[in-house]
Amino acid sequence: MFKQILVPLDGSARAEQALPVAACLARATDGTVKLIKVVSPPTTDFIRSVGTVVLPDLLEEDVQAAQEYLEGISRASCLEGVRTAREVHIGHPAQTIIATAKAGNSDLIVMCSHGQTNRVRWSLGSIAEKVARYAPCPVFIMREGSAFATKMEAVPRGSIRILVPLDGSEHAEAAIMPAAWLVSTLSESAQGELHLTRVVSARDAEVSNVDEEEVARTRQYLRSTVERLQQQPPTVGGVPLDLSITWSVTVASDAASGINRSTEKRAPAEHDEGSHVIAMATHGWGGPQLWAVGSTTERVLQTAWQPLLIMRR
Repeated sequence: MFKQILVPLDGSARAEQALPVAACLARATDGTVKLIKVVSPPTTDFIRSVGTVVLPDLLEEDVQAAQEYLEGISRASCLEGVRTAREVHIGHPAQTIIATAKAGNSDLIVMCSHGQTNRVRWSLGSIAEKVARYAPCPVFIMREGSAFATKMEAVPRGSIRILVPLDGSEHAEAAIMPAAWLVSTLSESAQGELHLTRVVSARDAEVSNVDEEEVARTRQYLRSTVERLQQQPPTVGGVPLDLSITWSVTVASDAASGINRSTEKRAPAEHDEGSHVIAMATHGWGGPQLWAVGSTTERVLQTAWQPLLIMRR
């Protein structure tokens, strides 16, 4: 599914935490991991301080250093056996990443938030968020400190659980197939779990004050969606993916907080062990609320600790 995988790096160990996941996905598809590093243009104040005559030499040095850095990264143990490509660009990071993904027909961008260099900080609200907002392909954004963010090490072994929030629309359901493939691939030899949820809004700040008829309709929707997926399971190359498919209704004051709550580990009696990844499709429509980056998806992106797979529609 994801054969052309783009991994933007900035020279930091944090940004490099995206590499094991990208490598795992590329192995599953016999795909290519393209490593890119963006050399940021100097600020006006910096140009004034060094002079325009010296500037080309400084940029050449930065580009050379970036090329050497990517060459070294391509030999990392986690990329062994994976086809790689390397590109260095001069420009503004977010715009350059988006343009590179478009020009190279990338199927997926994998990046870790909170990478940092002396000139640019990759933080939610800046580069990662802009890429998620405007990228021409799905974006998998990892969190520093998550189970997946382990520098140069393998992805977590065993069963992976991915949460797919739905709102009753076909747009939101577009995340199901990519999520199913992702969790099946990352779970390796174990059975992955696809967990569907839909948030029912409470009438006021009291979460207990909820429309029971709406809860009943939501349960029926999720139950029928799971039954449909069990009858016609997600497949790759005609082979059904090895998945456990579960569902739950979440009651919350708003969609974003409900989605975050759905990822948490709960009491054993509820058979809910928490989720490792969240997968969402933007531009779904649920009642009066538009799921677009800038509203629910963006709020989840800003607040959730789990990696987030964002599918653009």
